[in-house]
Amino acid sequence: MSAAFVLGNGNSRLSVDLTQLSPLGTTYGCNWLMKEFTPDCLVATDRPIADTIQQSGYAKKHRFHTRKPIEDLGGKHLPNQYKGFSSGPNAAGQACIDGHSDIYLLGMDLGTTNGMFNNVYVDKQFYKKELDPPTFAGNWVNQLVKLTEDYSNRQFYRVEGIQSAFVKQFNKIENMKILAMDKFLEMVNTARGPL
Repeated sequence: MSAAFVLGNGNSRLSVDLTQLSPLGTTYGCNWLMKEFTPDCLVATDRPIADTIQQSGYAKKHRFHTRKPIEDLGGKHLPNQYKGFSSGPNAAGQACIDGHSDIYLLGMDLGTTNGMFNNVYVDKQFYKKELDPPTFAGNWVNQLVKLTEDYSNRQFYRVEGIQSAFVKQFNKIENMKILAMDKFLEMVNTARGPL
């Protein structure tokens, strides 16, 4: 068994001390996460963010995947079968491809509970403003459902905080368990080795 922590940028992720995850498994992140934490693998599908990350020199020093890597800047191609997926689902797909058996989805709030844009990087470059409506999450949900089907021999855990939107499709997936944020944090805080 090996754990992968896929870090979305929904506000529920702020409950987690990301530095505690590295000793417990492999970390996969999205977009601007690299400004505050260096995951084992970073993914960005939106071209302006992906290009900015590569031009910063990040991809020459750290593992980074995107749709169209800039030549000689260190980025790697996303797998063809998930090239059309968004950053979060692609990061989860990369964790599956890398062979991890337990995939923890953190900060994948997939909407909002208050009708406002739910993202750690609200008001930052390339992101929506605080009072903007939430981004439609249906595509992300469908992409994650597809991953659970493609990797039916893996166990997925959606870690839900109070900001996480309810996703009824996830309750019907045999290899997807819903894990409350407080239970996840308890697991992390008491772990003495890899989850």
